[in-house]
Amino acid sequence: MSISIDYGIMEKADNVYIIPSSFGWSDLGTWNSAYENMEKDYLGNAVAGNNVIVFDANRNMVHAPKDKLVVLQGLEDFIVVETNDVLLICQREKEQEIKEYVAEVKRNKGDKFL
Repeated sequence: MSISIDYGIMEKADNVYIIPSSFGWSDLGTWNSAYENMEKDYLGNAVAGNNVIVFDANRNMVHAPKDKLVVLQGLEDFIVVETNDVLLICQREKEQEIKEYVAEVKRNKGDKFL
C-alpha cells in the first residue's frame, strides 16, 4: 500500500517548519514529463542509454539498459522503454494508458514483470 508523504509523515509531525519559496515544478512520475526534462537530439529524441542509434525518428522518449544496443527507425512520438525482461513501446499521447497495461500484465503474468 502506498501512502503519500503529506499523510504518512507530515500530518503527524509537530516539528515541521516551512520557508516560503517559488520554484518550478514538474511531476517526473511520467515518461512524458521525463521527456520534457531531458536533453534531446536535433530530432527531438530524448535518449537514456549508451548504445541507442536513431534513424529517421522524431520526438521519442527512449530508455534502454546502458549496454543494450537499440536501433530505432521511423518512429514518431513514441515511448520506448527496455529493461532486462520487459520491452514497452507506446505512443506518447497514450501514456496514461500504461497503468492499464501494467494491470493487465499483473492479471495475466503475475508480479514477475512488474
